[in-house]
Amino acid sequence: MTPEMSRVLTRLEHRSNSERAELNRLNDAGPSHTRAAAGQLMLDVGPDVGRLLAVLVRSRTKPTVVELGGSVGYSTIWLADAVRAAGGRVYSIEPDAGKVAQARANLADAGLAAYVEVIEGTAAETLPRLPGPYDVVIIDHWKDLYIPDFDLAWTRVAEGGVVVADNILEPQATRDVMARYVDHVRAVPGAWSQTLPLGDGVEITMRTGDRS
Repeated sequence: MTPEMSRVLTRLEHRSNSERAELNRLNDAGPSHTRAAAGQLMLDVGPDVGRLLAVLVRSRTKPTVVELGGSVGYSTIWLADAVRAAGGRVYSIEPDAGKVAQARANLADAGLAAYVEVIEGTAAETLPRLPGPYDVVIIDHWKDLYIPDFDLAWTRVAEGGVVVADNILEPQATRDVMARYVDHVRAVPGAWSQTLPLGDGVEITMRTGDRS
């Protein structure tokens, strides 16, 4: 990790910690409250999941990495640093224009802008025109979009590639919809899937090549 990357991550983690109480209040009030305030919040994966993503990317050779829900670029920085070591490229998709601008600024500040294409838009708009196959996909956006966006991305995930979905265990307000996501991915032919209790919980789904 370079000093520039460390400095930006520390700053963003401080911001995330300062937002935690408000985010907990909004989550307790219900998903619609969190969604209404999302433009002002990081909604990041946290350092444990960031390191996991970096390990997954670094285990590949010249990987194509797709991030659905890049927010202000916290997880994108972890991904970009891993791609800098492994080769390949990160495509970070984020529909909020303000967050796109913040992500680009944070990546530039961390010295990682050259390894990422930050794209303003939705997965449905963007995935059909991205080069595949995908080696690592992370889903971290609105929970009602997890299943359709997983299905859209899965058709282009490489054999041995993985889809990582965040917020599987927390917040409590979205546990039911996340349980449906887990049931969905575990029923997909040619997939192996497991929940890991890191951060707010992640589901890692690997394409095995076994279609039975």
